[in-house]
Amino acid sequence: MLHLIAEIVLITSSGALSPGPLTFSAIILGMRRGWKAGFMEAIGHTLFEFPLVIVIALGLSEVLKNREALRIVGAVGGFALIVFALLMALDLMNVLKGEDKKIVEVKSGPVLTGLLFTALNPYFLVWWASAGLKLIADIMLYGGLILVIALYPVHVWMDYAWLSAVAYLSSRGRSLGRNIQALIMLIFIIILLYYGVKFLFNSLI
Repeated sequence: MLHLIAEIVLITSSGALSPGPLTFSAIILGMRRGWKAGFMEAIGHTLFEFPLVIVIALGLSEVLKNREALRIVGAVGGFALIVFALLMALDLMNVLKGEDKKIVEVKSGPVLTGLLFTALNPYFLVWWASAGLKLIADIMLYGGLILVIALYPVHVWMDYAWLSAVAYLSSRGRSLGRNIQALIMLIFIIILLYYGVKFLFNSLI
């Protein structure tokens, strides 16, 4: 069992700690809401991921390997990322003007952001169709579906810790002044736009 738990933690880190839309959106939203933004995003992430884990455990993982389905997910996900980045750009303009309308927080709460950026991320689905699938298979061999459910917290705690941490560190940037905050926002808006365009492009080729 200890060997299995170690395997879960190590394999989880390959996905949870890798830079991606969820991480960068937590950094941006964390500027306004602190660690709670990352924690709430992790809740949204869990709302999609946990049912997905159950589906895979029940033997329906072939859905994740459907190329056309991944194309659709990539196209919709790319569009969603671009829209999110544009909303962040509007918020950036308010920061530069010294205003505080919090446009993004009104239109895109952390829980919804976490859910959408998880469900519409084709790389997340590919991870579960490969490394994640092997992980679930090992757990199923050891103790079946009940053990998959019981050990899910061993996997998902890392998402909560990571997203909360980056959101908290981002919130500390507020004390550096408006210009630094604006620069950080601009960098991650560009990164989100990059992912959005990449998702769209990969879905079309």
